[in-house]
This record gives sequence, C-alpha cells and structure tokens, in this order.
Amino acid sequence: MKTKLYAALAVLVLAFVSIANADTVAITPCDDMYTDVEHPTLPPTTTELWVAEFQPVGHFERIMIKFDLSQLLDQTINSATLNLNRFMGCPQGGTTSTNYHAITEDWDEETWNSHTHAQYDSYVWASYGFNVNGWHNIDITQLVQAWINEDIENYGLLIRAQTGSKFSKFYSKEHSNSNLHPYLEVDYIPVSIGDNLIQETVINLQNYPNPLNPSTTISFETTNLHENTRIEIYNLKGQKVKKLLSKSAGQFSVGKHSVVWDGKDENENTVPSGIYFYIINYGKNTAVNKMIMMK
Repeated sequence: MKTKLYAALAVLVLAFVSIANADTVAITPCDDMYTDVEHPTLPPTTTELWVAEFQPVGHFERIMIKFDLSQLLDQTINSATLNLNRFMGCPQGGTTSTNYHAITEDWDEETWNSHTHAQYDSYVWASYGFNVNGWHNIDITQLVQAWINEDIENYGLLIRAQTGSKFSKFYSKEHSNSNLHPYLEVDYIPVSIGDNLIQETVINLQNYPNPLNPSTTISFETTNLHENTRIEIYNLKGQKVKKLLSKSAGQFSVGKHSVVWDGKDENENTVPSGIYFYIINYGKNTAVNKMIMMK
C-alpha cells in the first residue's frame, strides 16, 4: 500500500497538473453501528450510535462508521471533518472523552455481530470530548488522507471512549430524519493529471538543494507571457504553507527566474520535516514539483 502512495506521489511530481479551486463534498456513511459486548441479550438500537467506557454501570459501547471514498481517490485533502449529532448524555453529567482509530478488519452493519468489538489499530488519529447535545465536528483530516492515499485500508473508523467516560448517544444514518444523520465533510483540491500541460511555457522547473535545510532556491524558465504568475508552497495534506510570489500582467518577463523559500510558513515559523510541493500557476496553467525538508 505504501508503494501505491509513493507511486501516486511520483506521478504528481513528474507530471504537469491542473489544480482548480478547492471543492467540498458531504458524504454519508455506507455503514454505521455500535457494538456492546456487555449486554449480549440486548438488541442494538439501529437508529442510534452509543459510546462509553464506564465500569461502574458496565457500559463499554463503541461506534463503527465507514465511508465510501472512491470519488476522492488520488485527491489532495485540505480538511476532513466528521459530523455527529449528539442527542443524549449521562444525566449525571460529565464529558465523554473519545479516541478515533482505524478499523483493521472488514465489516458491514448488516452482518457484523453487534456484541463483538471490531479489531482496530492502536494509533489515535484524533481525540474529542462531548459534553453538550447538538452537532459536533471532529477533525480527521490525516486519517482520511491516509485512506485516500491507500496508505492504510479503509475499513472505517472506530470511536472508543476513554476510561471513565460516561455515555453519549448520537443519531445514526438509519434515523428517520436525514438532517440528523452523521456525515463526513471533505474539502479537497481536484487534480487532473495531463490537463493544461505547460511544457511550452514553463521549463527546467527545479529546486536546489533538495532535500533542503533550511532553505532552497526554486528556478524555472518561461517562454510565453501570461496575465499573472503565482508560486505557492503546500504540505502533503494539501494545505497552503506560504505564498512565495504573485505577479500580475506586465510584471513578469519571459526568461529565467528564481525565488528562495526559507523553509518558513506565512507566520514565519519554520516548517517541520516532511514532503512539500511548490506549485506555479502561470496564466491558466499549473505545474508542480516535490521537495523534502530534512532536519
């Protein structure tokens, strides 16, 4: 799976791409349910999702949710937010503190035994505390990007309460009111490889040194004039790190050009080690290349 990730990155780096403005999509679960191993004779309430980890009353429910992300394969994610509507918490109050894990085995809500907890990876992708009713928004951007990159299999996520957390209940996708269903909101950059090639307008696109620490010089050569030119740095999650250059019509000439990136973001903070992309928007065309910050 990691090979697929590296191959996808290689294609992104070596090909010219067209990147449009970010799009947002809302995705409802293909499967959602909760599991309860402590009450084997109690059938689950399919319109609800329960989570708790509270020994005194024997509640250890866990939530399982899965989304079909096939429409987003190979896209770059700006953000991914899980939206849950809580309608009930423990009458005695308290916060239901939860961790979010990647499930490691296949399942579906029709055939899975609701009295068996699913296997999951111990890595915590996100944590969140529930203490009021209504909508809650949980940032799971890194987990969704890992699924889309096929770095890990998408078997959905498991929500497990932290030890000592009293229960919270949420609406599931089976609830009669669709306005209360859980959903995943994804903001992403649509990428189409091979469109709007700019081989004739931008050549010799490169940066040196690469890997970089602490700075690098991005150089390129233009052969045609366009209305505007912009160079920006993005991280692996598709989030803009810094705008390096912005020139309007008449300010940018044909020929060789270079710009230095000092390894800092818009707030002048040094970025962490990792993979970054520099993107040149030249008129209506776009080119991208990869660089590595290595400390």
